[in-house]
Amino acid sequence: MDTELEKISKICMNTTDFEALTGNIVRDLVAAAMKYPLMTETGPVIGLTELRAALNFGPLPPWRHRNLTRPSEQELSSASSLEEYYDLKEPTSKMRSLDSWWLLEKNMAPAVVYFDEHFPAIRKIFRGKFKKIREEGGKKDRKMVDRMIEEYSAIKEKVYKAMDKILNNFECET
Repeated sequence: MDTELEKISKICMNTTDFEALTGNIVRDLVAAAMKYPLMTETGPVIGLTELRAALNFGPLPPWRHRNLTRPSEQELSSASSLEEYYDLKEPTSKMRSLDSWWLLEKNMAPAVVYFDEHFPAIRKIFRGKFKKIREEGGKKDRKMVDRMIEEYSAIKEKVYKAMDKILNNFECET
């Protein structure tokens, strides 16, 4: 995983890439302004999509206002299904909510397509790790959900660092 992310972190992107990342709906300076939120939030969207798929849960829910409170032990213990438990614990982000100042939910779809075309290793990393946990873990239960969320968070941080290196690579021609 680290080798693949290191390769990704050395990629040079230019204005055309950033326009493609937005789905070619904006140009030049506007695309450049959107590059940071899209580059840092698309990996997590892919990761959460793969996490839900590994658990045989439905797709990511529509964006909603961000709830900054953590679920209480009572809420968690009263979850009537494993998916409801997961939904209470699923990692969130202000950028991926109705409270975002930068992104709309519809901005993510073209960014995911761009990532799948240009950084396919990111999806493979998440999918491979979750598949391994499912194969090792046996019973699909709350403990497995918690472990998968922990792994998601660890991978997300590594993906973020790779994207940050791309965004701060000032040796690239634009």
